[in-house]
Amino acid sequence: MNEKNDPRLSALVRVPLAYLALTLALTYPLVRRFATAIPGDGFDGWQNFWNLWWVKVAVLEQHTQPWFTSLLYAPTGVGLLFHTLNGFNGFTFLPIQLAWGLFPAYNAVVIFSFAMGGLGAYLLARHVLGAGSSRLAAFGAGAIFTFSPFHIAHLLGHMQVISLEWVPFFALYLLRTVDEWLDAAPPQRRAGWRNARLAVFFLALVALCDWYYVLYCALLTAVVGVWILARTLGRLAASRIARTLAAVAGIWLVWAALLSPLLAPMIREAQQSRFMVPDPAQSRTLSADLLAFVTPQEFHPLWGSWAQAQAKSFTASLSEHQVFAGFTVLALATLGLWAGRRRRGQTPSGAIRGIGTRISAERGLWALILAVFVILALGPALHINGRTDLLPGGGEIMLPYAWLVQVVPFMDISRSVSRFDAVVMLALAVLAAAGLNRLAGRGRGGRRIAWAALALIVFEFLPAPYPLSEADTPAWYRTLAADPRPGAVLNLPMNYDRPGYLLYQTVHGKPLSVAYISRDDPRTLTERAPVLQHFRHLEPDIIAFDLAAQGRQVLSDLGVRWAVLDRYKMPGGREREYTEAAAAEIFGGQAPAYQDDRVTVYEVTAPGTIAPYLVLGVGWESFDAASRTRAFTSAAPVIIQAPTAGQATLRVTLAPESGSLDASRIGEDYVISVAVQPGQNTVMLRGLDPSQQVIVARLALEP
Repeated sequence: MNEKNDPRLSALVRVPLAYLALTLALTYPLVRRFATAIPGDGFDGWQNFWNLWWVKVAVLEQHTQPWFTSLLYAPTGVGLLFHTLNGFNGFTFLPIQLAWGLFPAYNAVVIFSFAMGGLGAYLLARHVLGAGSSRLAAFGAGAIFTFSPFHIAHLLGHMQVISLEWVPFFALYLLRTVDEWLDAAPPQRRAGWRNARLAVFFLALVALCDWYYVLYCALLTAVVGVWILARTLGRLAASRIARTLAAVAGIWLVWAALLSPLLAPMIREAQQSRFMVPDPAQSRTLSADLLAFVTPQEFHPLWGSWAQAQAKSFTASLSEHQVFAGFTVLALATLGLWAGRRRRGQTPSGAIRGIGTRISAERGLWALILAVFVILALGPALHINGRTDLLPGGGEIMLPYAWLVQVVPFMDISRSVSRFDAVVMLALAVLAAAGLNRLAGRGRGGRRIAWAALALIVFEFLPAPYPLSEADTPAWYRTLAADPRPGAVLNLPMNYDRPGYLLYQTVHGKPLSVAYISRDDPRTLTERAPVLQHFRHLEPDIIAFDLAAQGRQVLSDLGVRWAVLDRYKMPGGREREYTEAAAAEIFGGQAPAYQDDRVTVYEVTAPGTIAPYLVLGVGWESFDAASRTRAFTSAAPVIIQAPTAGQATLRVTLAPESGSLDASRIGEDYVISVAVQPGQNTVMLRGLDPSQQVIVARLALEP
């Protein structure tokens, strides 16, 4: 079939090319530095840069699946099931990485996500508006969705969030499935099966990009299900409604079966641990502010500075609070809703007629989707200009999210609640397309107004010039890449996780003792082993430990060969003072293996003497820096790492407010004698009252 003779094929070529051109323009100057920089602020972007690299290493070098890595948190490694790996991008853009490198691969993901996201919303709008609708209106829907300030803001570094391109495709084929199955004619039913299979396919792609979007697709499906019942009960045969809902449920069941190799271990992990569940306070902080929906985006070359000043009161960070809907978009969406109202003597678009219906075309459905996801984006409590104490006496207005997070499985794993705005913008895009369609249908003058409205939307969303980040990898890491010796790198400082260290690993390829993933896993040794604890907290933890006497022994046991102090990462203050002092204590008078104006590198040599030392097991609460204590309820393990067999004594000092231990008390402390064997020896501390919290101030190992 000739493209010239098939307008649909022509549109499927021209439309994504138009979105591609707009993407290159709106992300300028990325196109000029495609092979040397990535868009963003140089933080989370490097984590996603590493994600692409790691998929390549896992598949082509280690010949393994990428959802576990031995290259981070050595020597234990760490699972990546709850990490924002966005495996679709890693696999799909692997050929570009192999041919041209990581920077072009990363930026190809960006361009693809924006262009394909626009195409998906375009096709969805074409379906909703129906045959004979304006292509300009559908194109506007794609532009609103993919170039929304929400999407642009997450380009700062959240590759998994910008990879929202499959959400409109899922919505499209979900709604096509519903429309076909509500019709009784067998040909449409066969089409319904085809559309259901495509819905499963695109839902699988959604999951391989971001699990947040899977949750949103599930909630979108629930809203559609409620709308089906509201619009068809009493009007269509119960069997027709039931089979439609069964087809929708079937989409999710087949999807779950296909994704079971990932879903099963994730569910098992979530049942056994809680590390993937963030502090509920984070969902409040990272919720959308009501005023943010009408606060212009902060990348704009004209009013960006003014918008930044207005947004200072919002509780979330820039990428999370940016949910500006666009004034032109809101006006067009209002027009679209108005255009869908029933006029006297007319049948509204999408009304039940004959034996079938087009649920997807009903403006009420899209208004409901919009309302539900705006409310969800606002989080557990309403924020207005940064405040939640909106009721007399300082009370809060609680919202449905606070209840839903308790009843929807795994919803408590989500942290950045404002990201529900992705579906807000999709609903607004569809409604605004209806408004544009109304304008474009009013002759040449109306079409000109529609073009002007689309241009105004692009101008409102304009983020030029978009910030870019170049790699700042110290030269020494290229030298390290050529060093054949095994061993891990301990990057300092490490008082918080820095994604720049992941960038450096893409150059040197050695394991990292400490790293940065989306959810901290308590099973890693970062906060359990001495030395690492010291650098993490910039002070000792509860384990009594002599850095000078045993620091090198612990690092050697952890497989660390290179400790790298980066002065650019610790410009001053306690962070630098403590880190450098602790390193000096560990390495004594040892000369650095390398030093320049930025980094000092020490090689870990074998310790002269070795002795037993303590490591915390999994089950302790986080270190409380204010009281310098750790707590547990019921029981918690302590590991005695012993080089040889012998006898050791564990002395436990409790805080004054602590419950008691089920152990022998001598004076103020509890003392436990242990016969140790070479290697790890676990001692389980148990509270005398299993319901009472035990608070430990000090753990000491005595000969």
